[in-house]
Amino acid sequence: MSAILTSKVAADVITSLLEHACAAAVAIRARVAAVVDVALAAADVTATVFVMNDGGRFHRRHLLAEARRHLALVLRGRRRDPGLDEEIVAAAISTHCLDTSEPKTTIGLLADYRLYSTVAPGRPSRPPPPTHSCARSGPATPSRSR
Repeated sequence: MSAILTSKVAADVITSLLEHACAAAVAIRARVAAVVDVALAAADVTATVFVMNDGGRFHRRHLLAEARRHLALVLRGRRRDPGLDEEIVAAAISTHCLDTSEPKTTIGLLADYRLYSTVAPGRPSRPPPPTHSCARSGPATPSRSR
C-alpha cells in the first residue's frame, strides 16, 4: 500500500490495472480445467494408505479418506465432479488391492468392512493358505493288518 501511495501513478490507474489482472485471472482459471488422472490417483492413494498402515491391512474408508485428501491437494479448491472420490477408490481396489477379509459375521460381508492389502511386486497375488498348528502327520486312525 505504501508503494502505491509513494508512486507517481494515479490511484485510478492502479485500481484499473488491478481490476484487469483479477478479470484475467478469473478468465484463465475458467478456461483451464483441472485434470485428475484416476489411474494415477488410485496408485497414489493405495501407496499412501499402505505406507500409513505400516504395510498392513486397511479398510475401504481409509482409501476414501486418502482419495479426498488427494483431490483437495490436486484441485486446490476447485469444484470436483460428484463421485470422483468413489471412482478413485473403485480403481484402487480393482487394480492395486487384494481383499484379505475373512468374514465371520454379517458385518464382515459389508463392503465398508472388507479388509484389503496391496498387490505389490514380489508379494503373492493371493494370501497364503492358513496353517494349522494342530495338523497331524500320518493317518487319522491306525490301520491294523490281519
